[in-house]
Amino acid sequence: MPYLINKRLDLTKSFRYRLSIQADLSGFSFAILNDEAATCLQLLHHPFPNTQDHNDMYTEVVTCRQKYPQLKALFSSVQCVWCAPFFTLIPESAFIPDNAAAILQSVHTINDLDEIYFYPLQQFGAICIYSIPNSISAPLFKIQPAIRFYSIAVPMIQMTAPLYGHTRVLFFYRNQYLYLTLMKEKQLLLCNAYHAPEFTTALYFLFFALHQWQLNPESLCLYISGQISKQNRQLLHNYFPLIHFLSGDPFTLHSSEHTLLYNTILHSICASSEAL
Repeated sequence: MPYLINKRLDLTKSFRYRLSIQADLSGFSFAILNDEAATCLQLLHHPFPNTQDHNDMYTEVVTCRQKYPQLKALFSSVQCVWCAPFFTLIPESAFIPDNAAAILQSVHTINDLDEIYFYPLQQFGAICIYSIPNSISAPLFKIQPAIRFYSIAVPMIQMTAPLYGHTRVLFFYRNQYLYLTLMKEKQLLLCNAYHAPEFTTALYFLFFALHQWQLNPESLCLYISGQISKQNRQLLHNYFPLIHFLSGDPFTLHSSEHTLLYNTILHSICASSEAL
């Protein structure tokens, strides 16, 4: 089985642990975490090689549910992060829950069965509105009724806020999408997603955002995460003198490659999302 970390696990004590799931159309990853001991007990990635749409994804998630019985255990908390660009941020003062679906549909195409959620980012005076496909929520609700679902935007913003640097940029590249967060001191400037089939396209969108906010690449801290090869990391170094791997603190993974790929799954999100 595709375990990256597989320590001895006593499921009778699972109520002490946190289950964190991360998914997109290309695969399903999960980690079982002991937050008190800052230990990752299990980390697994299950690819979806033949997934073309959400019907295929439903079948794949059901397969994971059957193949990995530990997913059915009782945990202290369960979260699932959906890595997709279907989110938007609006000012908290302008937010009316009844209008959330219409706001999201004004910027994204939403399927009829998608569930609409919102998450308050009170530190920044903003609300994140996002959709979760029924193909992932329905099969997971059956085994984890208390599960919470989040857009990838939520952990990205939360992980960027405490990072070192006057101006911080989190560059998360995964499955042909760039997820980009910009912060200056305590101010959230940007959190957006861009379709970038090639890494050079992702780099273009990065420079476009920096130009938009008049930020100098040489005077900011760039944090990177996701599927970024050594060659592409070197390409970033040509433009940015201060590049850091986004860590999985307080958890430590085996390698820098695993840290790049799975740091977002380790982050614990405060359970304050609301479904509409």
